[in-house]
Amino acid sequence: MTTAHAAVAKRVSYQLETLWDFDYEPTHHELESLYETAKKNQWNASTTIDWSRPVGRDGPVLNVHVAFAGTNFFSRLTPEEQKEVEVRVSAWRLSQFLHGEQGALLVCGQLVNSIPELDAKLYASTQVVDEGRHVEVYERYVKKLHKIYPVDTLLKSLIDEILASDLWELKLLGMQMIIEGLAIAAFNVMRKQTADPTLADVLDYVLQDEGRHVNFGYFALRRSIPEMEPAKRAWLEDFALKACDAMYGRDERTGFQSVKTVWHEMGWDGEKIWRDTIANSQTTKVFNRLLFTEVLIPRLQRLGLVSPRVEPRYREIGLLA
Repeated sequence: MTTAHAAVAKRVSYQLETLWDFDYEPTHHELESLYETAKKNQWNASTTIDWSRPVGRDGPVLNVHVAFAGTNFFSRLTPEEQKEVEVRVSAWRLSQFLHGEQGALLVCGQLVNSIPELDAKLYASTQVVDEGRHVEVYERYVKKLHKIYPVDTLLKSLIDEILASDLWELKLLGMQMIIEGLAIAAFNVMRKQTADPTLADVLDYVLQDEGRHVNFGYFALRRSIPEMEPAKRAWLEDFALKACDAMYGRDERTGFQSVKTVWHEMGWDGEKIWRDTIANSQTTKVFNRLLFTEVLIPRLQRLGLVSPRVEPRYREIGLLA
């Protein structure tokens, strides 16, 4: 590793138990189908995506009029500033996608070791390949567009906690349910707001994989949670609640705030634009609905992780009616 690379590499220490399964008997019948689908739907990032197209030639990378609908600051921007926002905000978003995919790659590598049943290990091995491909496509695209922004503090803290945990169940919950649920919501929002065919293709193919990843976590946890000891189950409930509380952007202390870097780069008041965005952005409202109302909260409820003990806090946050 070069000195330059060492400056950006980060170490996370953890103890990981490796479990062998010599039974070779199927335990997760849902995963048999998921595994077959994963094998059938593999794609080559180098040949499936047409990388020869100039970025943004055939349509904007980000429809900024849609992306910032409802905000006060956007209507005051010149066409030149709007173009700059398109490029920089897109690069920031895609950088977070890239960092999240690398985190998923690392966690799934751990799951191959630590999850106990062989059929779950087999499926997890296909996801390792998926995540490596996702890192590849987002890195290639964002470098063609602008630059890679640093990982958001909130995103990194969540992934670091997942990586450092010695519970494979928390790795499943944290990565397969929460971070992958976040990815599905964010990718869908970006897909609706881009007219660049290269990025559209990237997002379409990645989303095809992401649906399997969330299902993997759901099927495996649905089997393990009913037999789980109360203390471990409470730990999972508390982690999910803490993650939802932090990710649900609703005030100055929540959400993925590193986007302020973009506004500061442009010489603007990042704090003021953040407050405007949180309060008024239609994109923020759509993202929150997709992530929490449509993806995450219903699945946490079906898994029994929104227990009477934590349910009042979800209502206080505003994630349950």
